[in-house]
Amino acid sequence: MNRVGKEDFEEHMRRLGRLSHPNLLPLISYYYRKEEKLLIHDYVPNKSLAHLLHGEGRRVKKLVHWPARLKLVKGVARALQYLYDELPMLTVPHGHLKSSNILLNDRFEPLLTDYSLVPVMNQSHSAQLMVAFKSPERRQFGRSSKKSDVWCLGILILEILTGRPPSYDPPPQPEAATANGDLVGAVASTPEGEWLEKVVDADMIRKGEDEESKGEMVKLIKIGMACCEAAVDSRWELKTAVESIEELKGGKEEDANDEHSFYSSIDGDEFASVAIN
Repeated sequence: MNRVGKEDFEEHMRRLGRLSHPNLLPLISYYYRKEEKLLIHDYVPNKSLAHLLHGEGRRVKKLVHWPARLKLVKGVARALQYLYDELPMLTVPHGHLKSSNILLNDRFEPLLTDYSLVPVMNQSHSAQLMVAFKSPERRQFGRSSKKSDVWCLGILILEILTGRPPSYDPPPQPEAATANGDLVGAVASTPEGEWLEKVVDADMIRKGEDEESKGEMVKLIKIGMACCEAAVDSRWELKTAVESIEELKGGKEEDANDEHSFYSSIDGDEFASVAIN
């Protein structure tokens, strides 16, 4: 993170410090040295969404029910829209949206981290690390767009619905999509009528799940795929995606906070402090 001098770095940190949203992890302080910069956040108890979905076997609490997953998607989408509204000068207002950068508070609500750091990072460092720089337009044309974060949101939606870890690089052959973790390819190669059986994480569907909820799951998969369109002109605008997500229903609101939406508790702690060289 040596792209800017101290004055510009501090100005950008002040800008981030003024941001306030229920689904953003606030920046409370920072430390600056020429060789090292630290961003300081509050402690968050329930680790990351990636850990919840994929980590450490059965000791880890894993999301089960549709209401809880939809609540997560809505929280992430709202926070991303907030960043777009508050930081319109940035091409990629988040830049690094992925499940390991989403922490979960004591109510298992999502808190976005590592956001809006592209302006203070080296170009080469950004290209290597930032998820938005893996978008199709960046790979093909060497430039990001306002819809690069939308692509990241689409990948995240598919990850939450399938329970599968994503790959941000396309497979060498279309038939290798599923094996390589290419979620877009895996969904695209499966007929829509088989999505609930072959694409959706079986742990998400409760026994006796009503048909309306299943229909909403299919709608969210379609939203995720629309966000992942390789052609920027065909990819949805963030506003369209957020509005479509908000229309989805996940059952009673309290279901998303119901203890039965989760397995047993997570072992261990997660600190939200971020160190960037």
